[in-house]
Amino acid sequence: MSAEARARPALPDEDLRAALAERERRVAESSALLHAGALAVVRLSARMPASLRRRGMAGAPIARGAALFESECRRRALPLKPEGSGDGALGPWLLWSSSSMPLALKTAALYVEESSWLGLLLDLDVQGSQGSVGRAELCLPPRACVICGAPAMVCSGRQAHAASSLIAAFSDILRRSGAAELGSQDGSAVGASTPLTIREIA
Repeated sequence: MSAEARARPALPDEDLRAALAERERRVAESSALLHAGALAVVRLSARMPASLRRRGMAGAPIARGAALFESECRRRALPLKPEGSGDGALGPWLLWSSSSMPLALKTAALYVEESSWLGLLLDLDVQGSQGSVGRAELCLPPRACVICGAPAMVCSGRQAHAASSLIAAFSDILRRSGAAELGSQDGSAVGASTPLTIREIA
C-alpha cells in the first residue's frame, strides 16, 4: 500500500454500520418495487467522497442531475414514476420506477453520466428483474478514476489515492459542473465535457 493510500483515514465503525444498513435498505426498497410489477428501478445518488456529502455538497448536483435525467427520459419517451427521495448515511438519493426496459433506461443514464462535468458527480443505477444493468451491457468500459484514469472500482478497492487528493479532484469537478450555482430548471446548465463515448451511447 502506498504512503498516499495509508494517509486515508479509516471509516469509523459507527459510520460503516450506518452505511451498510442504508445499503441494505436500498436493496430492499428496490426489490419491493420490482416485485410490485415495475420493469425497472433507477436510483440516483452522488459520486463523491463522504466528506463532501456530509458538508452538503451533494444536494445541488443531485437536484440538477434528477432534472437532467428526467428530461432525457422524456426525450426518449421513457416513462418514469417518482418513488421517493431522502438523505442518509450514503448521501442524498432519488428513486424512480418505470415500465420501460432496463437497458433503455441505462442508455439514458449513461448519456447523462458521460455528457458533462455534472455527470461525473452522479451515479444512476438501473436494476431490472434479472439484476443490475451495467456499462458492460452497452460495451462500455468501467468508470474511470477521476485522478489517474484507471478503473474507479480498482482504485477504490485498493485505496490507491489519499482522501485529500480525492476531495481536491471532486471539488474541481463540482466547480466545473456549475452545479452549485443557479442554472436552468431542466438541468441543462451542467458545464461542457463530452467524451467520445457519448457518440456510441447516442
